[in-house]
Amino acid sequence: MTHSVKPDRRVERTRQALLVAFNELVLARGYHPVTVRDIIARADIGRSTFYEHFESKDDLLRQAMTPLLGVLAGAAGDAAQPAHVERVLAHFWDNRRLARVMLGGTARRLMSVFLGELIEERLTAAARRSRRAAPIVPLRMIAAQLAAGQLALLESWLTASPACSTRDVSSALIVATQASASALLAPREARA
Repeated sequence: MTHSVKPDRRVERTRQALLVAFNELVLARGYHPVTVRDIIARADIGRSTFYEHFESKDDLLRQAMTPLLGVLAGAAGDAAQPAHVERVLAHFWDNRRLARVMLGGTARRLMSVFLGELIEERLTAAARRSRRAAPIVPLRMIAAQLAAGQLALLESWLTASPACSTRDVSSALIVATQASASALLAPREARA
């Protein structure tokens, strides 16, 4: 008989309080000016409690965004799930004020790094499975380009007028990511 471990409700409440405080502060001030001190004061949580959950403000951002960015990273592989991408894009649209802040300045750079790392993991796994010859540039560079392209498309969409549907943007993101990945992952000899 297997027992599923229930998450401790206090731990979840604390994490949620930190995330809510973080989001409120970022909306009000932008990402860069917000400090861990600000977050813990807003959440009414002690410093040591913050560090039980997160290593830093950047780690909080990473953990908060990884589920969403993971879906976007999946667009780089053969297993892209359009319905999942569309749901993530709908979430960004519903929270576009916060998303616009996160797609600018320091937060944008960090989001690009986080997304690039997730894409690189998927490209590395795909390269191992296919046993392809090495691409002309390292996978890390390809992942960085794909991440930057995805975030640029999101930023443009969230600030565009007239707006496109989430379905159209989802399709564009998947098609562009897969086409770019395919072109950049082609073995050197295929380019000669």
